[in-house]
Amino acid sequence: MPTWILEKPADALDAWLAPLADDPAGAVAFLSEVTDRVARRAGGRVLVPGGGPVADALAGEGYEVHLEPGPRFDAGYLGADVLSRLPDQRDQLRAIGRYSRLLRPGGALVVQGRHPDPACWTADRRVESVDCVRQIVQLAGGSLPLRYVWPAELDLMAELAGLALDSRWGGWYGEPVSCGSPVVSVYRS
Repeated sequence: MPTWILEKPADALDAWLAPLADDPAGAVAFLSEVTDRVARRAGGRVLVPGGGPVADALAGEGYEVHLEPGPRFDAGYLGADVLSRLPDQRDQLRAIGRYSRLLRPGGALVVQGRHPDPACWTADRRVESVDCVRQIVQLAGGSLPLRYVWPAELDLMAELAGLALDSRWGGWYGEPVSCGSPVVSVYRS
């Protein structure tokens, strides 16, 4: 069992993302509702880059799930670490633009992340350093740096990609957004 002195770099990332990834059933229920609403039918086409338990469960519910870009989708899901693993704002903007072009007209892009709380992160033992200028969190154990995105910044990236904010929640069940909490943003094309 890892202690706060991390045995593997992935341990720090897994621990950091755990609050975002600990409810795949909630993610599936949320994504199912969004996809059905935009597709105007059950069982739409969903892009879930990288797969995982959410993709598997959606497929099991009868959704046409794709792990890689292809034809137009009713919905796309960028999970907890997809944007944060991109090292700078330009790469994040390009990713949002790329995914927006894969949506059919009226489609939805669901982006999951963490509402930034740099002041709190400096006291987190999983965090080695926080660069508030570049918006980088370096986790302990030598894992790759993560670039955090403020909600207003994400909204602007989406707007530049031709998307509009539909809703934002502090989780899969309609919780309010708060600093340091998970955040789920839904954008429509």
